[in-house]
Amino acid sequence: MDADWPTITVRSGAKDFIGLPKLRETIKLCMRAWLHRHATRDWLAVLNSQAWIRALVVARPRLVCKIYRPYLSNAFSPARRVTLLAGHYRFVQQLGLEKLILHAAYKPVDLASVTGKTGDAYRVVLRAVEPMEREGELVLQLLKEDTLVYSCAFTFFVEQQRMVLGIGCMQGPQCGVGLQLIREATRELHGLRPKHLMIRLLEALGAQLNCAALRLVGNNNRVVHRARQQGKVHADYDTFWQECGATARADGDFELICAPLSAPDFQALPSNKRSAARKRHEAVCNVTDMMIMKLLPDQTVAWQGPDKRRDKTGA
Repeated sequence: MDADWPTITVRSGAKDFIGLPKLRETIKLCMRAWLHRHATRDWLAVLNSQAWIRALVVARPRLVCKIYRPYLSNAFSPARRVTLLAGHYRFVQQLGLEKLILHAAYKPVDLASVTGKTGDAYRVVLRAVEPMEREGELVLQLLKEDTLVYSCAFTFFVEQQRMVLGIGCMQGPQCGVGLQLIREATRELHGLRPKHLMIRLLEALGAQLNCAALRLVGNNNRVVHRARQQGKVHADYDTFWQECGATARADGDFELICAPLSAPDFQALPSNKRSAARKRHEAVCNVTDMMIMKLLPDQTVAWQGPDKRRDKTGA
């Protein structure tokens, strides 16, 4: 952490390329830096502000490029991206997560585990900066042993004087068996769908950190909106966010107030569904507890924002 890391420049973003691709990427970055001179100046100041952030760029040079392309939501301008990203890294440092984030930039960091009803082993891991580099700084992933089942990209940032947790993408693996893996995980977790597990985990994490809300990217604000228009992306985020109880924002995104986990009303469920509902709730609680203990061993609450919490009623 205290190593003499190099000064970060725009050219640092092309470090992983060689030959002509490196020249092409360097020219492209320099042109974007010139077009967005003020944002570039501010972003480089952030990247050079701490030794651990410089080390993060060395690990993942594409971090330099994040302000030049749509990021998290198309509602954000390049200048807003700088402010957003700066707020994320300040918050991460305030939580004391620098070393963990650096480790997660090199390889997945185990946060929690859960055993399915037939004995299949699942893990929840954290990755940083990449993959899904345009949709969030951190990625929560559900793995079946070492096989990817589901991913969720997110970023912490300040909005209207409150800390929020922004989710830019939720998706399964880009392979032919992705749907099968999701269905198997749902059966193993007593009917708990991976995407519901992810949203519950991040909602509980946000509540633990006194984040006011989850900001959820809407369909038309996704950074892969063009691919969606071309029929290459089919997920309907808007419908899922509404199923989770989120409300639509004027800018096209959605918002869900962060709340700690609470048990559903099991007695209101049909008797033949109560056992599975209890097991789903226990699985979410156990994974949440393990994740928070890994991320926040001292149970630190870093953001003293407004407490706008609500009771949970769903399983």
